[in-house]
Formats: sequence, structure tokens, C-alpha cells
Amino acid sequence: MNTQQIQKNIVNGVDVSKLTQTIDDLTQKPDLAQFHFCARNSWINGGQNRTTVNAFYGAGKTHVRSKPFVFTKDEPPVLLGTDQGANPVEYALTALAGCVTTTLVYYASAMNVKINKVETVLEGDIDMRGLLNIDENVKAGYKSIQVQFKIDSDASQETLQKLIEIARKHSPVANTITNATPINLSLA
Repeated sequence: MNTQQIQKNIVNGVDVSKLTQTIDDLTQKPDLAQFHFCARNSWINGGQNRTTVNAFYGAGKTHVRSKPFVFTKDEPPVLLGTDQGANPVEYALTALAGCVTTTLVYYASAMNVKINKVETVLEGDIDMRGLLNIDENVKAGYKSIQVQFKIDSDASQETLQKLIEIARKHSPVANTITNATPINLSLA
């Protein structure tokens, strides 16, 4: 019996062997690449909402998390809230931060680029006249979002810049925000 352990190829905390196998599986069976996510929201009071995420469909089956994740959203007092949580546009920044960072790290791992640390600062400006319909020419969302990465790695600046571009191009949240994604609102 061989007692020698098979070493996993772990880069940046990512099992690259599993990542490669996943890519191969999805290439061979594209239907497994179809995922469906769901969020359930309840209004609490004023600007406060609570969203729960749990089950999702992907890789050909439904997955239920061991514990649902619950997010409380509210507005700061200057925006008539009680400050019980970050507001929805701040959650949009957090979703973008998480997604571009994860995308960057996964691609770095696949390229065998060691990342020691990633810090990201996201900022965006919103003119409240759009939300409040004071001026129809003012957009009701972010005018733009700036994302600044600070990456500790032995990789060249050129490689890190390439990873940032890959993250921008392949992050699902960045694509959802950047490209016109249809949103269909209806009564249940």
C-alpha cells in the first residue's frame, strides 16, 4: 500500500486541480454551467429591509447552505434612515468588491501567480436628485465607480495589470453593473 500523500495544488487558497477539473467539466457539459441565484427581501420599516439568501441551483442540482445569510439594509439618518445597516448602494459596492477580488484571485491561481494580500477601495458618486425625481436628466444611480487595487505579490506590474483587466472583464457583478442587464419588476 502506498502511504505517500498526494499533494494538492493549492495557490492563494484555491485548489487549482479542482478549478481545472471544473473548467474541463463545464467545457464538456455546458448545461452544468447554468446557475440560478435567489434573494428574498422583507421590508422592515422606513428605509430598513432584510434580505436572506440560501438555496441556489447550479451544476445540475439545488444546493442549500448549512445556514442562510441575512443582510440588513438601512439608510443613514441624513437619508431618513436609522443606520441599522449599510444602504443598498453600499451593498452594490461590497458585491462588486467581492466579485472582482474573487475573480482576480481565481485567475491568478490558475496562472500560478502567488498573491499575498489584496486590498481594494471602491468609491462612487450619486446625485440624489435622480432618486428623488427632482431632475429627469440626472441618473438615479452611480455616475461611475472607481476601484483601486493594492496587491502584494512578487508578480510583475504587467501581470497584475493583466489580472485587474481580467477581473473587470470576467467578474459577473462587474458585468451586471457595466452592461445593460434587464430587470423585470412585477407583482406576485
